[in-house]
Amino acid sequence: MNRITHLTILFNPKSLILILMVILSGCTQKFISDYDQRTDNAVTSLQRTFETFFVTLDALVERDKCEYLNHIIFYQNSKIDISSIQVRAKALTKNEITVEQISLLSDSLTSVEKLHKLGCFSTEQIENLRSSFNSSFTAILKLELAKKRTQSPYN
Repeated sequence: MNRITHLTILFNPKSLILILMVILSGCTQKFISDYDQRTDNAVTSLQRTFETFFVTLDALVERDKCEYLNHIIFYQNSKIDISSIQVRAKALTKNEITVEQISLLSDSLTSVEKLHKLGCFSTEQIENLRSSFNSSFTAILKLELAKKRTQSPYN
């Protein structure tokens, strides 16, 4: 074969497509961050803190100790924990979904705190809040665990 034949084969549209497919098959694109064990552990710990809070509130329904002033420490510590998780999540590249989920969790805590300042929660309200927060924690943890399953062993 001469040089012109080699160039004709190389620049043939079918050959170009085949060459592109070979090149691109070696490339992988990541659209989301890798699994983060610290985020997983911190969110799991925070869920336990919230569960303890709701169990405590439920035991105090219709008692003086259910008032907001008796639970300020919970709100302060929870804000600190959420902020810490959020700072770490923001530091990881391609982690916008987790950052958004944590932001929504923070907003929910702020709303609950405002409601608590108005008065004690009923047993039904506590159960609804518990369910809502557990759904948020579950969503965050499911995403982290999905990241773990899809993580390449070569990372």
